[in-house]
Amino acid sequence: MTVAEDQTAIKLRKGRHTLTTVGILVAAVALVGLLAYGLSLDPKRIPSVFVGKPAQGFSAAWISGQKHIPKAAESGFRLEDIKGRPVVLNFWASWCVSCRAEAAELEAFWQKHQADVLVVGVAIQDETDAAIKFAKYYGKTYALGLDVDGKAAIDYGVAGVPETFLIDASGIIRHKVVGPVTVASLEGLLGKFK
Repeated sequence: MTVAEDQTAIKLRKGRHTLTTVGILVAAVALVGLLAYGLSLDPKRIPSVFVGKPAQGFSAAWISGQKHIPKAAESGFRLEDIKGRPVVLNFWASWCVSCRAEAAELEAFWQKHQADVLVVGVAIQDETDAAIKFAKYYGKTYALGLDVDGKAAIDYGVAGVPETFLIDASGIIRHKVVGPVTVASLEGLLGKFK
């Protein structure tokens, strides 16, 4: 190999190394940018494909609060039984720590707004006795049911508890909240579904 060929080979290697280094740097910057974007997102603001669409029909076995849905059967209630009124539909479970945190908030909202909005809680992946004890312990007085077969949670795309859907009087889902709600957060959303 001549000196000229040797120098050309060195230049080619340097060029490849430079290209490889630049490629790695570009990929690293893109990865860091993607991670930064992902970390900036609020995990509680998960868009729901159900918002703006009719609420899915469901049925739940009674836990308590039958007097609030007089059209319902003795064994349980269905979505059809609560149509015509704005609804706060809350999916919860007795074993859920965040559900304990929001229990008093939902009850306070119900006490303050029950003339205008129906609050309905549906326990999922739970035992009847545990759900009843939870409801009594936290003083829940609004309509409560149990999703016995898990169909309601699946139909609403519930990934975890608590999740709350705000349904207007015509049966359209107007908003979804992932995580615990408060009186203030629900009151801030009243205009969306009332």
